Amino acid sequence: MKRRTTGIWAVILCVAMVMTGCGASQTVDSNTQSEQKVETQKEEKTTETEDKKADEPATDAESTKKASGVESTKEAADTANSEQTQDVSKQENLQLEAADEKEPFVADRSRAFAIMDDIEAGWNLGNTLDSHGAGNSNAAETYWGNPKTTQEMIDAVVAKGFNLIRVPVTWAEHVGPAPEYTINPDWMNRVKEVVDYVYHAGAYVILDTHHEPDYWMTTDPAKADAVEEELVAIWKQVAEFFKDYDEKLIFEGMNEPRLKGSAKEWQGGTAEEQALINDWNQAFIDTVRATGGNNETRLLLICPYGTSSDLSAIKALTIPEDNDIAVAIHMYAPYYFTYAQNEPQNDWKEWNGSGKTGIVNTVKQFKMRFIDQGIPVIITEYGAVDKGNREEINKWVVDYLSAMEKQGIKTVWWDNGIYNTAGEKFSIFNRKECSWYAESTADQIMSVVK
Repeated sequence: MKRRTTGIWAVILCVAMVMTGCGASQTVDSNTQSEQKVETQKEEKTTETEDKKADEPATDAESTKKASGVESTKEAADTANSEQTQDVSKQENLQLEAADEKEPFVADRSRAFAIMDDIEAGWNLGNTLDSHGAGNSNAAETYWGNPKTTQEMIDAVVAKGFNLIRVPVTWAEHVGPAPEYTINPDWMNRVKEVVDYVYHAGAYVILDTHHEPDYWMTTDPAKADAVEEELVAIWKQVAEFFKDYDEKLIFEGMNEPRLKGSAKEWQGGTAEEQALINDWNQAFIDTVRATGGNNETRLLLICPYGTSSDLSAIKALTIPEDNDIAVAIHMYAPYYFTYAQNEPQNDWKEWNGSGKTGIVNTVKQFKMRFIDQGIPVIITEYGAVDKGNREEINKWVVDYLSAMEKQGIKTVWWDNGIYNTAGEKFSIFNRKECSWYAESTADQIMSVVK
């Protein structure tokens, strides 16, 4: 019996195992499905959470991540864009610089040379409108002993052959206070009357600023700004007043600008003073040109320090970029023949030609430094005092003017009206009588220039 029971239990056990095995398999599958479902739900939830997080503001930690990731990419792009912008800016700047770059100035002073060619000889109406000491009054014209200028005087000088009259004018006592420096209308109108006398006679006329160094015009660097301010103010008014006059009116910016009493007053000045003269020449030109009208092309005369023929002065002169200009120089040479008086050890009265070489060599410097560089030169003052040696002066005139004429340099005799009274006896024309003190000298001048 015992054996049969065992067999039955074995069968029951096998059946149970089989049944159990099938149930286990279903359970595993069900569990697996359940786990997969959970994992899927987890993944979906994670995705939703990440999407939600993506829509939310980043935390500091996340910002740091972005800065090293996405943001660094953006930064790189910004840098690239910035570099491209800089490159474009550089190119644009180069193009602008190229557009703004001035063409090299090429002077065409043919018109200035043509005016010089048309001039034969010049004469100064000295010690007249340039006289000073009488204050702000038209009485200044006769204050130094010369008669009031008339049309008859100018006609007589022009009839002799002088087709250029220089009219020196001292403005200092005839202007108001800074900053306007308004010129007295009565004085301006009188200057105009005299200029018109020359016009009516058919001659060229030079108008200048003359004894200003006795007043406000000084090359003291400490006063440079004030000097330029007054120079500009005066020339602005004069240029406006005369801007409708044609090319026969010539402006000369300064007369012998210098530092009075200095060691180099008549030896070309210092480098600093010479630089100031260059600045003031340019200021003069700019001021006149800005007034328009005929002043845009009017012939303007610039000068070296002291209007000197000293080599250091002419070397230091800067030539402005302007077509209608010329250089004005004063040259009394040789000094001991033409000027010195009451100096027995140096008084030179006889002209034997020995001083001609010095004149020729100086003129060569003018040619090399100015004429060969395309700028005309005019000697706005020359002459010789009468020491009772008229015939010697006439010999000197031939040598002096011949050297100038050879280079096309025009000259203006300095006539101060002094002949038979004390002083520097440069005069050759008697203004009171409208006749000639020294007609032989006037004739000698014409014999050379014509």
